[in-house]
Amino acid sequence: MPPFGFGIVGPGFIAGVIADAIAQSANARLTAVSSRRIENAQKFTADRPGVAAVEGIDGILARADVDAVYIATPTAAKEAIALAAIAAGKHVLVDKPFVDRASVLRMTQAAAAKGLVFMDATHFVHHPRNATVQAAIAEKIGSPRSLHTTFYFPFSDRSNIRFDPAQEPMTALGDMAWYSMRAVVEYLRPEGRITQAVIAPERDPQTNAIVRTSGLIAFEGGQVSTFDVGYTAGTILMDLQLLGTTGALGMDDFVLDWESCSAFRDSGDKAGYTYRTGMGTRKDVTFIPTPPSAAQETAMIEDFVALAVSGDASQRAAYAESTLKTQEYLDALWSAAGS
Repeated sequence: MPPFGFGIVGPGFIAGVIADAIAQSANARLTAVSSRRIENAQKFTADRPGVAAVEGIDGILARADVDAVYIATPTAAKEAIALAAIAAGKHVLVDKPFVDRASVLRMTQAAAAKGLVFMDATHFVHHPRNATVQAAIAEKIGSPRSLHTTFYFPFSDRSNIRFDPAQEPMTALGDMAWYSMRAVVEYLRPEGRITQAVIAPERDPQTNAIVRTSGLIAFEGGQVSTFDVGYTAGTILMDLQLLGTTGALGMDDFVLDWESCSAFRDSGDKAGYTYRTGMGTRKDVTFIPTPPSAAQETAMIEDFVALAVSGDASQRAAYAESTLKTQEYLDALWSAAGS
């Protein structure tokens, strides 16, 4: 069987991370990169031998050596490209976030109707820590009741699309709180409808983009999540605390693990999570390591290819449902912001 071929649409920074992940994967290869401006695609492929530079979306979708398309365009353009790729018989891996839940539903339904994979490109859910923590929740902390997450990245470049509401409608809320809401889906696993959604956004005075926000989302089953995200803290923060009825689990790198993520490779730090219960002091906090076999973005590529090849409809549906729930929670917070 020939290697599974990926095409990339949108040769920006994050596309470079995924291109490297594809190169490091055991079951995929990058075959083509597309941009509206051919010179951008050519620049991206200059140090990637054997990868074709293509102008526009039609050319990459017509290629027989492209089995799947990774879409790393501004959010406003993602749905149209994804639907075109699905119509052309390509599996789609789409960078988060999305315009709204209705947009996600159209894409997931189109993919399911053609027997294709739709997956959002949330890296951390493919780290072995994710499944390990999920399996440990009931045993270690009982019933999860509340979740607090913090995700900050020092960023102030107003020329970036993160500061352009026309291209990234939810700006920092969509870019950063996506991970907080995905952690709700993965670990808190709330029951029932949303009963409360509140955010307190700080906006950039020049662009009106959200650059920082704190918020809360609560559910009918009693579970609550609070979060604090943005670009304004002057440091990277990726903290998570999951509180149950008999203990708490924590991470200080829940988005990008210190051990294997491309941003921190060779840091010497280990990926894992902490567990605490009772009246234990700092010395009693247990660290449980979860060593990765590959970077989480590489694991994502390998999981995606395995799912595309296996044709497991139930697993495909589970990934789609996680995306829909994450976006649903973001939509509720966006509505609370008064848009």
